Amino acid sequence: MAQDYGWSPTVAGLVQSSFFYGYFLSQLPGGSLTNAIGGRKTLPSGVALWSLATAGVPLLASTLPGLYLSRAAVGLGEGIAPAAATDMVARVICTEERSRAISFVFGGLHVGSLLGLLVAPYIIETFGWESVFYLFGVVGLGWCVWWEGLMDSLVDDEVMKKLMATKYCESSSTSSGTDITPKALPLPWRAFLRNGPVRALSFTHFCNNWFHYTMLAWLPTYFIDTLSLDLTRAAQLSLLPPIAAIACSAIAGPAADALIERGVEVEKVRKAAQSAAFLIPAAFLLAAGVLTNSLPSSGIEGGEFSLSLSSSGAVVALITMALGVASFSLAGLYCNHADLSPRYAPVLLGLTNTSGALPGIAGVATTGALYDATGSWPLALFAPSVVFFVLGTGVFVRFGSSERQDFDGEEVNRPFGFEETVSKVFKK
Repeated sequence: MAQDYGWSPTVAGLVQSSFFYGYFLSQLPGGSLTNAIGGRKTLPSGVALWSLATAGVPLLASTLPGLYLSRAAVGLGEGIAPAAATDMVARVICTEERSRAISFVFGGLHVGSLLGLLVAPYIIETFGWESVFYLFGVVGLGWCVWWEGLMDSLVDDEVMKKLMATKYCESSSTSSGTDITPKALPLPWRAFLRNGPVRALSFTHFCNNWFHYTMLAWLPTYFIDTLSLDLTRAAQLSLLPPIAAIACSAIAGPAADALIERGVEVEKVRKAAQSAAFLIPAAFLLAAGVLTNSLPSSGIEGGEFSLSLSSSGAVVALITMALGVASFSLAGLYCNHADLSPRYAPVLLGLTNTSGALPGIAGVATTGALYDATGSWPLALFAPSVVFFVLGTGVFVRFGSSERQDFDGEEVNRPFGFEETVSKVFKK
């Protein structure tokens, strides 16, 4: 599309970031709605919305405002899915098996990336870029039909009863789980915002997503520019990180649950997993950046590099390992919401993923602008992620927790100082 419409990297970054405006706006409403009616109901609604919006992209792509709107609508639908999935896992899966479940469910993101990179280049080159939006939109709508059929077939199944129940699973030794309590009660937003572990988790989510969203948006372009590949070959090379992520996801979840089952504190497991997900990829990205910058360039124009075959292979390997090991977050931050409160897990994920959506808005566009300004992919794509990885590790280790939090007490839900000030002003 950028080639057809003559977009610069900055414009391309703005187009890609428009998705995250909708994604950002749907986090809190989606989490609140899921908390009220359950993820079983909200998930297909989100999939239907983003599928229809995806199919509509080619119809609105002739103007940038129309394209921004259609991509934002895709984000609006997709923003509901994480909270819905977290809610269903919290209802059905208990603490000592939760890492495996979260890794399996969210690992589907990598499977989707893998399949998309396999089929999209061929479809685009054969039928045009419009066709890939139509196809994926239709597939999403087909999934909604399949999902409802599956739910109907499970109406008397124990899993369905748990999905529709008013209790969340805490552990295998707890028969009743955590009661949701009356749904008419307002959500304790003040307690969420005051809570230190929730704030730490929000910042950790921001740091995690900066890396993932910028790499997801720019990695194929990076491969095209640095390795002088065409679209198909760049996409094929981009298959490697999702494959590594799938492999690491399969390791992270079972390993974390095994440690918990052996008596290791849940908090230590979460912090160890998240530290590995941040610090090891940071080292790989630093090495990839140093290697790229130290290579002799030939005919550099606009910041493009010509890499030798062996050096380019090393860079690809480092990026692949970075994206793979980063999947240990599935046993860290993504499990932590249910640790803090199974009952409020979908709302907490919506809250932390609101900050987690900001990198999609700021990070994707900033990467394009940085590359325009510096002509350096290591500075534009790698360096910010390394900084956020280090900061995120420090904050999560220092302030994060897996202890069950009390969000319903009167003290933690008292009005903020500014609310009292505003109230006094209006009374006067």
